[in-house]
Amino acid sequence: MRTIMVVTGLISLLILTVSVYGGELTKWQNQREEAVFALFRPQDASRGALILQQAASQGNVDAESDLTLAMLLGMGVPQDLDAAAKSSSALVDGGGARAHTTMGLLLAHNLTGTEMSEEKRQSQALSHYILAAMNNDPIAQILAGWHYLKVGDCDAALQYFRRAALAVIPAVPEEMVLPDSPRYVWPEDDSFGEAGRMTLDEFHFVELMAQHGDADAALKTAVFLYRGIPGLPRDLHKAAGYLRQAVKENSTSAMVMLSSILLRHNIPDVEENVVDLLQTALDFGEKSAHAYLGLLYLNGFRDVPKDLAKAKFHLTQGVLHGIAEAFYLLGSLYEEEESGGKSDEAIALWQVSASVGHVPSAFRVAERYWQELHRVSTNADTTAVFAQALCHSAVSMYRKVALSGDWHHLLESAYEDYINGYAATALMKYLLMSDLGYPSAHVNAGRLLDSGSDGIYKTEEALQHQAVKVWQKAADTGTATGFLRLGDIHYYGQGVPQDLTLALMYYNNASMLGSAHGLFNAAQMVEWGEGVMQNVTQAREMYESAQELSDDAYVPITLALARMDLFLRLNATFGLDLYAVNWSLPSFKEQWDHSFLLDTSMPAWDIILMIVLGVIIVGMVAVRARSTPHR
Repeated sequence: MRTIMVVTGLISLLILTVSVYGGELTKWQNQREEAVFALFRPQDASRGALILQQAASQGNVDAESDLTLAMLLGMGVPQDLDAAAKSSSALVDGGGARAHTTMGLLLAHNLTGTEMSEEKRQSQALSHYILAAMNNDPIAQILAGWHYLKVGDCDAALQYFRRAALAVIPAVPEEMVLPDSPRYVWPEDDSFGEAGRMTLDEFHFVELMAQHGDADAALKTAVFLYRGIPGLPRDLHKAAGYLRQAVKENSTSAMVMLSSILLRHNIPDVEENVVDLLQTALDFGEKSAHAYLGLLYLNGFRDVPKDLAKAKFHLTQGVLHGIAEAFYLLGSLYEEEESGGKSDEAIALWQVSASVGHVPSAFRVAERYWQELHRVSTNADTTAVFAQALCHSAVSMYRKVALSGDWHHLLESAYEDYINGYAATALMKYLLMSDLGYPSAHVNAGRLLDSGSDGIYKTEEALQHQAVKVWQKAADTGTATGFLRLGDIHYYGQGVPQDLTLALMYYNNASMLGSAHGLFNAAQMVEWGEGVMQNVTQAREMYESAQELSDDAYVPITLALARMDLFLRLNATFGLDLYAVNWSLPSFKEQWDHSFLLDTSMPAWDIILMIVLGVIIVGMVAVRARSTPHR
């Protein structure tokens, strides 16, 4: 009996120990998840890094592993590539997943300091990504997914992108839409301007105006408090306070936004009657109120009971007025009524809202594609082409969800680093975001690499090699700037062999996407017969078309046409062939061995021809003045 009691006591002690350990482990995992996600948000990065540093100092390997990526990207800690490389190298054999991700990034971008072929580097990087992905790092899952998508293995890509999406979706707000106005380090690349953006200083100024009774300023203040910006944590309670201020001034936008917040978040001390707010907004003509009245009746709220008939009416009205969230919510309602045959309608609605970046809709559509793919895979009559089309459709949707993870905040963080003079930190973040598939990151990384002041790459060769890769990614996503820069790269032979035919093709591709610069460059090549048969008549038409694409092209095109006319007149009058002259700087250097223009980066022939044109015009004016008889 005594033996049984001792054994029972030991078992109880073991269970208690395991329970305590399990509780501590769960607590740490929650803390770690919070700290890692905080790293990606500029306003929370320091707090996230501090939590990980404290855990790492106690020997926590997962925290040490997470810190390697923080050091590589400068998230919450100073950027230190050497320390990131050393630490991740030591941790990959027995550390956490994130050390593999860090090592993969270092290899992929040739930052390990070891000599190896590009093929071997990328192969080793992929191996690290796969190991990290197996250990549930969603960033590595996205990176591995891109690799398999590029090599044509859609099934493998689907597995990785879906796992990343499943990791992201629980934290995605129901109303989340992917941002569509990223910042660019070159203003010329930014087609969105500064609309919808605000610096911390601008925010404080607008908030001051709101505090002095400006209703529009109160609404703007609430919007940015709800979103959060670098240096300004999200604050729903303060946002609701400013919205209440704007509501008193009959702002219908404030009525709808306050209602949407109250319907989704428990805000203490805010007891507005949501039905009255939304009905008042509707009475004033704010049609988006239909979507939130639909949400209210779809779920019920406070003392308002659930009413699917009213929900359907308001959501249908929201759909008719093009409100993205109404499409999602009505689809959810139809899904509940699936037994009534509304499943196809739900998918159709979600596809519309997903097309404008609504993340939960994209996930719903992706899951349906996933289910359909598994159904058709067991059907012998299904063609391989249909299965592949379904796979690629699912990948596209899962990818949207995966890119909505907290790491998308690194785009804003990188821009702030660039503005504050931390070019190396900005570049490393943009390189990661480019690898993850954010189109604006391709362009921004390319611009920083082109500037040559990145502080990461030690040789011109390595710098140009990376630039070619990111500009190719930009072109692959259909970005005109990507094709334009690839044209320049192949025209001048920057990091690749010079290829004028390829350069002309890229310039033409840029022009087809509306780039006046690309069409201007293509026109010059046609005019001079570079990479193509010379055709001055066609070149003139191309110059004139470029002028129609952009008002900014007026001056250079006017000069180009004037120079063309001058050449043609001189050629016809004096029997010359000015197009046979090599006007480039290297040619003049070989001929004269020196030039006062040799240090300029502009094409020499442009400068020389403008000077020649100016001299001829002055000479003609002088001759005419002398020939004019005195009166």
